[in-house]
Amino acid sequence: MHPVSERIRDARERSGLSQADLARAAMMHPSYVSHLERGVRGPGDAALERLARALGVTAQYLEQGDRSPEYLESEAALVRARQLMRAGRAPDAARELEQVELAALDVDQAAKVLLARAEALDLAGDLETSSQLLADVTHRLVVGHRPERATYAATRLVMALTEAGDLHGAVRAGEEHLATLREPAAGTDEIFRLESTLVWAYVARGDVTYARVRGQDLLGRALVHGSARAVWSVHWNLAFVDDALGDHDDALSHLRSALAIAGGDEVERDVPRLRLDLAQLLLTVDPPRPREALAELDAAATALEVGESQVELARAATTRSRATLLLGQHRAALAHAARAVEMLATGERRDAAAAHEALGDALLASGERPAAIKAYRQAADRLDLAPAGRPTARAWRRIGDRLRVAGDDRAHVAEAYRRAIDAAGVGVVRA
Repeated sequence: MHPVSERIRDARERSGLSQADLARAAMMHPSYVSHLERGVRGPGDAALERLARALGVTAQYLEQGDRSPEYLESEAALVRARQLMRAGRAPDAARELEQVELAALDVDQAAKVLLARAEALDLAGDLETSSQLLADVTHRLVVGHRPERATYAATRLVMALTEAGDLHGAVRAGEEHLATLREPAAGTDEIFRLESTLVWAYVARGDVTYARVRGQDLLGRALVHGSARAVWSVHWNLAFVDDALGDHDDALSHLRSALAIAGGDEVERDVPRLRLDLAQLLLTVDPPRPREALAELDAAATALEVGESQVELARAATTRSRATLLLGQHRAALAHAARAVEMLATGERRDAAAAHEALGDALLASGERPAAIKAYRQAADRLDLAPAGRPTARAWRRIGDRLRVAGDDRAHVAEAYRRAIDAAGVGVVRA
């Protein structure tokens, strides 16, 4: 079979189209499409263009496939960008990928580039532009008949909008894409993950009671129709619901269920992230369980180092600082918190608020009050980036308490408490 024929067939199958569907979209006779795919006939230039438009690819891709200069250059740019991100140079990685000519790529490769660029911008702290790119790539994949990949991109979009503080936008985007993709992506892990991420967005917005009801319904459906991955993804997000409601033991149960179902496969990127959340929660239950938290961090350590995500490594260092401080190991707590702050020094990420707060705690426990107050004020500066809601309100309350204990002036203490009240005002009635 001629390579062009193979690429037409492969692109049609990836798009989920039948030969009759493709014929209608490209305004061709079905028998002509059949002849093209079997290599009986070859398409002319005009036919190739119509086929490309119908398949969401370029005519150049149908002619040259992954040997085209543009495709090869895009792959090289992805490699360079990954290297830059691992070196902590996320803005440079985003600029590298911005130079890729997307018009010369098929929908799958263009989506790959856009998703990588969105990740780089996220790491660089530019969540607004990252969200715009994710909205673009989701649309491209929907139009290109890639429902499962579109659902994955939509999940990333809801997460990015939530992180950026556009909570109404996150809920709206999640509901719209769920309605569009529920049928074409039915039964896939990604559709369950999109809805469970949407539940998380409702929690962040303050609709906690509604989120719990919807999350429990989703879990029931996942247990019947979903894969093991779908089930543990729902358990994971339900943990955030219970945590927001103050039910830390129930949240802990959900996370343990998620980890048990996932099987502890540390190669799976989500498993070490799940362990991170579990470690953090183990420090908030009553009484805290710092040794268990450290055991979870140790289990995730190798996978996190291999992944080289500065954000996740910093989260681990922050949690390790809190755990060691609870065990009375002040020097170790100070070292871990300082490492977390250093890793998040570049970019405007609100993750840095927790790192500075942990540093302040370690400094205060070491008797260094002025330095602790400085760290707490820096945490407050980073917390300005966080969206309003119960989690943020709790964070502001903690900062106020810590500034008061450290002996800061009344104005800074009062301002932190005022911000806590403002943040808690979102969605209180609905919740």
